[in-house]
Amino acid sequence: MLDQTTPPPSDGGEAATAPAPAPEDVRYRPRFDGRAGEYFGIWIVNLLLSILTLGIYSAWAKVRTERYFYGNTSIAGSAFEYLADPIRILKGRLVAYAVVIALGLSSQFMPVLYFVLLLAVFACMPLIVFMATRFRARYSAWRGLRFHFAHTGGQAYGPFMGWPVLSGLTLSLLYPLMKRRQHEYIVSGHRFGRSAFHFASDAGPYYVPYVIALVAAVGGGCLLVLAVGAIIALSGATSGGAAAGEPPAAAAVAATSLLLLAYLGMFAVMVYLRVRYTNLLWNSTRLGGHRFESTLSARRVMWLYATNLVAVLCTLGLATPWAMIRLARYRAACFAVVVSDGIEDFLADVDTERGATGAELSDALDFGVELGI
Repeated sequence: MLDQTTPPPSDGGEAATAPAPAPEDVRYRPRFDGRAGEYFGIWIVNLLLSILTLGIYSAWAKVRTERYFYGNTSIAGSAFEYLADPIRILKGRLVAYAVVIALGLSSQFMPVLYFVLLLAVFACMPLIVFMATRFRARYSAWRGLRFHFAHTGGQAYGPFMGWPVLSGLTLSLLYPLMKRRQHEYIVSGHRFGRSAFHFASDAGPYYVPYVIALVAAVGGGCLLVLAVGAIIALSGATSGGAAAGEPPAAAAVAATSLLLLAYLGMFAVMVYLRVRYTNLLWNSTRLGGHRFESTLSARRVMWLYATNLVAVLCTLGLATPWAMIRLARYRAACFAVVVSDGIEDFLADVDTERGATGAELSDALDFGVELGI
């Protein structure tokens, strides 16, 4: 806010004007207005029609779902838009279904062809990532201005094939570098109108959660070894006939419990890494002079996943809409856009770019590979 007071005249008799302070950063959080009861109607209709049409309606179901979540998410009073055409998504899904069917049939009757198809799918994975990212960007908009993705499919092979191979060869020691490179590819390729997103992060922050997860995984591995040992001991006691001491049934329960704890531990490690890396991605992203913040809590996300799973299982899936709304609301509450020059200037820039590029983007987005994923 400008200081409009006038200070006393200076020694020279001229009125000196105090410089206006630089505008402070303003944090805007998304607002999510979706409601479980409202979305349940959309979800149940999508489910029933998808079943009745043998999956064909799933393309329209996806568009209805995305439009609901986009339309109920707003920043600074403006909601997002999802502009994809269901026919484009259906074309992509038909291709995906054909690949899955070919893999299933060839695995039973033509092992050589199955191996060739697997290699082909593996070789195309970076290209699939590129097309999926481009598709979502090109059909997403805010205040009438579309996002788009400027990188090429060839540029995806380093982050999504080369680095995963190197990570595997080093027994995951390069996994943090792989994730950083993938995040850089995704973020730096996005554009909002003609404004480019930028990614800035060192490798160090990516290794911190990795080391913590690695230590936890080693502990989980030790637990798994104990479980295997208990199972072997149980087998020996059973094969040796009656044994003094603990009954085999109790040992089986103990071994099963240890295995369950080991799997839960691995799940917790995966959720922890995903949450921490998601925070790193957004906290390292810039759009011009503006930045983003993500404050997701791994503990909170684990609790949401666990309670959502229990609710979905206990209701035979009917609580799925409630679980989805719950997660979307939490994600919105933990996200923020930090505008550096005031929201008025930011919105003015958006309106200017929309007028200059809207028609050009509408035409340009009709070109390229059409594979809805």
